[in-house]
Amino acid sequence: MIILPAIDLYKGKVVRLTKGDFNNRTSYDEDPYALATSFVQKGCTHLHVVDLEGAQMGYPRHLDILAKIGRLGMFVEYGGGLRSRGAITDAIRAGAWRAMVGSILFKRDDMALELYQTFNTSLMPAIDVKDNKVVMSGWYEYTGMTPSKCLAKLYSAGFRTFLVTSVDNDGTLSGPNIEIYKPLVSDTTRIVAAGGVTTLEDILKLKEVGVAGAVVGKALYEGDFDLEEAIRIAKE
Repeated sequence: MIILPAIDLYKGKVVRLTKGDFNNRTSYDEDPYALATSFVQKGCTHLHVVDLEGAQMGYPRHLDILAKIGRLGMFVEYGGGLRSRGAITDAIRAGAWRAMVGSILFKRDDMALELYQTFNTSLMPAIDVKDNKVVMSGWYEYTGMTPSKCLAKLYSAGFRTFLVTSVDNDGTLSGPNIEIYKPLVSDTTRIVAAGGVTTLEDILKLKEVGVAGAVVGKALYEGDFDLEEAIRIAKE
């Protein structure tokens, strides 16, 4: 299992939301590049970068920061506001190894297939779950699909790796919603779990369920999360 530290960006600053609420936003006195460098020094190979302002505005707002971080050599996945093919292409050119998309996948019934055929494994669907329903457009709009139905739809288009975020747990330091992931993990899917990961015990629980990766955010900034130990546990 891979540990992915999260850097969420809003107006150039490192921030965290609570339960996806832009009005409940905490800013941290951290330089994104310096922070990413510190993660590399602790042994991280992967990084999860979310352009929250982009998600709110509908187009990416921090590609300059992405480009700078990308030069560190980590596998960077980047999302937020990637709602067109052009925006996805821009993010990949700026340094994203993998672009994370949500809203654009649901514009038309055949959109997921078209995007997979264009970008293949450079694209990862972001399945954001709120009240056990998949949401999009910065978590404001419900799709009406359950996580399982959504994953099945995207799987049929060709996708095999999925980011699944429990919005209700995100930024709460309450632990992940393990039950969301159990029905989604299989021998043919790779699930990256996000939302509420707070302790090393959470890492062990997610590893036991069988997820391929775990995103750690607020716990890195406000908790006593031992990143180096988490990486070691995940590799065992």
